[in-house]
Amino acid sequence: MNDQMERTYIALIHKDLDSDYGVSFPDLPGCISVGSTLGEAGEMAREALALHLAGLAADGLLIPPPCSPDDALVHEDAFDAIALIVVEALPERTEEEAQAEFEAFLASDEYREIFGTPIAESELDDLPYCDEEPISEAVAAGIGLRPVKADASERTYAALVRQSNDGGICISFPDLPGCAASGETLEATCKTARRVLASHLDQLPAKGASIPEPSSASKVHSLMDATDAVALTVVTALSERDSDAEAYREIYRDPVSAS
Repeated sequence: MNDQMERTYIALIHKDLDSDYGVSFPDLPGCISVGSTLGEAGEMAREALALHLAGLAADGLLIPPPCSPDDALVHEDAFDAIALIVVEALPERTEEEAQAEFEAFLASDEYREIFGTPIAESELDDLPYCDEEPISEAVAAGIGLRPVKADASERTYAALVRQSNDGGICISFPDLPGCAASGETLEATCKTARRVLASHLDQLPAKGASIPEPSSASKVHSLMDATDAVALTVVTALSERDSDAEAYREIYRDPVSAS
């Protein structure tokens, strides 16, 4: 990650069912954005990042250095994220322009829609108490981000996300040449990738090939093959597959006979 005056950061992509794509920055609490598509979310994130950095500078606060992809995966905000992207802030504005735009954002309906109405200190005691960590729909569906460990038995691999001109999504695994999944949306492709990854890993021993250890997210992110990727995600293979299931047949078609 080059610093570029610390204006390029790792961001997390969040996506629940029937929601837009949300973007947050582990290094910059409160800096978030949304978009109806993955590409739009990235563009909006560039503007949000520029505004946030300008606001920090205007307030005389230190701008934190960008974290690595692996650090982002263990951040508390990653529990409901499904991908990582790299965001470079828009060109700097003058201090006066930045402060004016930042203050306008804080007073906007968009800000209130994202953060809601500020809670008064006297109201904090009335908030419902939850002693269990909430589980997002992405995590419950098995497509939430998680750390990548150098252990093939984990069946968890970092993958690259690419987007075609028509908006289609493709997920591929640098550690596993030929292992890829495609779909119309990021979350749907993540689900398909779990089955594709499981099938690929299960077939390697039958072919006399060893199962490679997963590369770290930072290593995958730095590969030359990653230059045309729009995001990075982490996929865990399904532990069991039902070869008679309709979902299996839709992905792999009719099973090929051993003969």
